[in-house]
Amino acid sequence: MHLFRRAFVSLLVIGCSLMAACTQPQKSTGPKFSGRLLLLAGENAGGADLVELTAAPTDATYNFAVLLRGVLEAAPSPDQTRLLYVTKEGIGLRDLHTGAEKTLVRGDNFCLAWSPDGTRFSYKQREEANSQAAIQTKLYVANLEGKAKPIWQDVNLASDQASAVGNAAAASGCVNWIAPDRFVFERFLGAAPNQKSRELLKPNTTTLVILGDNVKLIDTDRKYSIESVCQAGTVAILRPRDEDQPLLLARSLDQMDKLNPSPAPCSGCRFLGFAAKSCVPFFFQDAASTSTDLVSLNPTNWQRQRGAHINRTFSLAARALIKSSARLMIVGDIPSSLLLIDTESGDITDLAPKTAAGATSGPLTSPLPIVWIEN
Repeated sequence: MHLFRRAFVSLLVIGCSLMAACTQPQKSTGPKFSGRLLLLAGENAGGADLVELTAAPTDATYNFAVLLRGVLEAAPSPDQTRLLYVTKEGIGLRDLHTGAEKTLVRGDNFCLAWSPDGTRFSYKQREEANSQAAIQTKLYVANLEGKAKPIWQDVNLASDQASAVGNAAAASGCVNWIAPDRFVFERFLGAAPNQKSRELLKPNTTTLVILGDNVKLIDTDRKYSIESVCQAGTVAILRPRDEDQPLLLARSLDQMDKLNPSPAPCSGCRFLGFAAKSCVPFFFQDAASTSTDLVSLNPTNWQRQRGAHINRTFSLAARALIKSSARLMIVGDIPSSLLLIDTESGDITDLAPKTAAGATSGPLTSPLPIVWIEN
């Protein structure tokens, strides 16, 4: 009888435990973050903070550390080992493994872009002309020692015009590299490249630059606006000139005059980014007022892949980094949203508000993901 009572009590305890477990709400588990994320956060006249995010020992917390302050722009190398960044002092280079930094170029710079092989970079520099209170903007290509070669000089702007434009180039756009020795940029205003030339250049032109001992420039009529070019190849996202839609896809920009791009297979979609180290393009397509469809394409045949349905919407300012496996992505959005998203299931992990004890804390204002160091 005594043994029977003990067995009955044991069964009762086990049953109660199982019932309690069943009645507890199941915790939703989103994707887990790994590696290191570098992002820009904060908005002020002096620039943003370059912040590093890493996973803490527990799954629910993350460590934040400020690496640099006053960063105006940043661009990772194609192999994700180095970072170019702009401050008021000039262009700096940071080794993402050791943290070592050096200044490459002084001056008022913007429009950073790496060559696909990571051996050099392009940038634009704004400087005051010697007379007529004008602002000159010049395009340069430099190696990783900071030795620069001038490529192009924009039309001089009066100081008040340049102030109104800000970091956007009034006469020409930023560079898109399409090979280690060539890149394209769009020119909006027509003028002579320098005072020695009598040639009047047409407005609305796309210029292909071929680097060598002598720089070669090939101009064609600007039929398309270039939104992005994949770092791992020449796949490009285009739009008809001065229009928002439709999005167009091209495999090469070597011959702009013979370009015949294909329409993206989604209506009213927004380009989000390419998967790291590949040319798999991702797009947002608003499905409803409370949800978003994520669309990706096979870069070999442009066929639409099965995408995720995400139960939230994103602003036009949302920016993403997609892992090289194309399975996970990080999206930064205003005012302080930083999300890790499974690109197949749509499951979400919120990275922004949770920090480990003793780590740098506080909301991330306007987080802009820069590079996801996966290993």
